[in-house]
Amino acid sequence: MATSLQQEATCPVCLDFFSHPISLSCAHTFCFPCIEKWMKEREGSALVCPLCREVNERPPLEEWQIRALTLLILQHGPLLEQSLHVSDAILKFKEPMTLDAAMANSALVLSDDLRSVQCGKVCHPPMEGPDRFTHVACVLGTPRFSSGRHYWEVEVGKGKEWALGVCKESVSRKEKSSLSCELGFWVISLKGNAIYPSFFSHSRIAASSDLDRVGIFLDVEMEEIKFFDVPNDALICTHSQLSSGVPLRPFFCPEQPGECDRGAPLSLCP
Repeated sequence: MATSLQQEATCPVCLDFFSHPISLSCAHTFCFPCIEKWMKEREGSALVCPLCREVNERPPLEEWQIRALTLLILQHGPLLEQSLHVSDAILKFKEPMTLDAAMANSALVLSDDLRSVQCGKVCHPPMEGPDRFTHVACVLGTPRFSSGRHYWEVEVGKGKEWALGVCKESVSRKEKSSLSCELGFWVISLKGNAIYPSFFSHSRIAASSDLDRVGIFLDVEMEEIKFFDVPNDALICTHSQLSSGVPLRPFFCPEQPGECDRGAPLSLCP
């Protein structure tokens, strides 16, 4: 994200941050001094775009939004860059966590230490319990979060399909529903070689081939959750506008079993 913002604030002529940015009728934006120099070198009366060579019929327009973006990056660039990585400031909020067996779907098998979950090859008869998920093969983590900042990491291994994030503690467990933000789920999901910002999203992010650990940073007061590709120390995506004032729980949905295997587990990292 920081790289793309810097590109938006960079003049394609001088390759530096914009100085008094202006836009031409072809929609390309440049520094005013760069266009002024370009016109002097061409010694022509027509204003020709340095990129597409289109002749511009109207006077250039001053770009206030790009100017504001440039100033923002120049003032807060280090802070913006820091937010894209798993920094020491984030690691200090690392949270000890276990899985809540009372909420696990009957298709799931939890480890004895309640730190790993995997889909079973054989589905058992549904287990009774008011908090247990009936239709979605998922489990919630503990503790619940109502305030503060919290960070945890999940080993996803070689799994090709999983979902991770947080949800409202009050989400419905007995009805078939989508894992959408509107229903209180803020998750990312892996399907094949792509990561989807939500479970049923059409937008996709290419997953790195060595992604085997996901870092999750929840800031309750900021109503924001960030997902990190830990091996590559890179931000995957951010969900904002989480519901405030309601308890949130970590969410885990492991890979479904295939014909020859049980599906890869999800494991909480120490």
